[in-house]
Amino acid sequence: MVKKLSLTPFLSLVLSLCLIVMTGCASNKQKSSTTNEEAEKSRQNATKAFSELEKKDDQKSESISNPMSSAPTQTTISNFAKLGKVTVQIDTFLVFNDAVSWQEARAQTLAFVREQALQKALPVDVSLVSLTTNMYVERNAQFDEQTAKSIFMLSSSAGRFQSEKILEEKPTIDTKSHSFRYNMRYQAEVVQLPKVYNSAYNIKVGLSNSLLKDGEQFKVSVTSNADGYLYIFDFLPDNSVAMVYPNKLFPNNFIKTQEPWIQQFTGVTLPGKDHCIETLYFVFSTEPISGWEDFCSNVSAQEYVLSGGEDSFILFQRWLAKSDPSKRVEKLAQLHIFK
Repeated sequence: MVKKLSLTPFLSLVLSLCLIVMTGCASNKQKSSTTNEEAEKSRQNATKAFSELEKKDDQKSESISNPMSSAPTQTTISNFAKLGKVTVQIDTFLVFNDAVSWQEARAQTLAFVREQALQKALPVDVSLVSLTTNMYVERNAQFDEQTAKSIFMLSSSAGRFQSEKILEEKPTIDTKSHSFRYNMRYQAEVVQLPKVYNSAYNIKVGLSNSLLKDGEQFKVSVTSNADGYLYIFDFLPDNSVAMVYPNKLFPNNFIKTQEPWIQQFTGVTLPGKDHCIETLYFVFSTEPISGWEDFCSNVSAQEYVLSGGEDSFILFQRWLAKSDPSKRVEKLAQLHIFK
């Protein structure tokens, strides 16, 4: 998903957004001027931003009718007082019009059941606002609230998916209404994590543009208020996760205090689609986090695959769990790419 474009003072990279640019989902494994006050302001803005998201919880994408539960959610809860593990089963379906592909329906249903699983697993006194340890940047006119909330919840440090399994899935067509429903029975194990936010750390993320045309280039800048390590992930439309930076071509991801990290990327839409939404997930940690080499990543702009792999979601959750939440800070940026 990353390719060097030219020799410039800053490393130039190309990112295929919505069409993950990778060669055979190549692994990254090798063979052998912010202030503390701004950081606190970031935390406050995050709380405000996601308070607004909670008020819009009933908003779905245009292609989905209101989801309905086809069976009650079954929940088995361990001792949360000891940061226990929760096993959750979700049995539900979403209704789509016949213009939506089964692949899209599956991806949106999977995102929905994951969100429901996390909501069911967390204690009743934990709200979305109380989980906020990060915030979105570059909220443009096309900002999709439901996608934003789903990605935020799934990446929250207050709850980690340890495992997941689709027990049953089946689309059912209704020819009379020109629609179909996608049924899914899903099981996940969620581990409750301590709620930690260290307002001493902050990163300032800037995008030259977040509404892109297919093939259009844009720049991303990241500035931290401490020395540390930068990781950038790409949350794809199919709910998979790919590595943007670092990668096997550019493994050095150390950045210095107040020295802007600037890269150039290119937006590319999914074949046959007029519009794609993708989320860039920025993680800054004062300590290196091992395991990024296990993620798929682009090493060529000539060949494309469409996914980071179904196991990449759990891989990301486990990777994030390796780090100390008091020594990291996260930001998210939603991008829209149009034909």
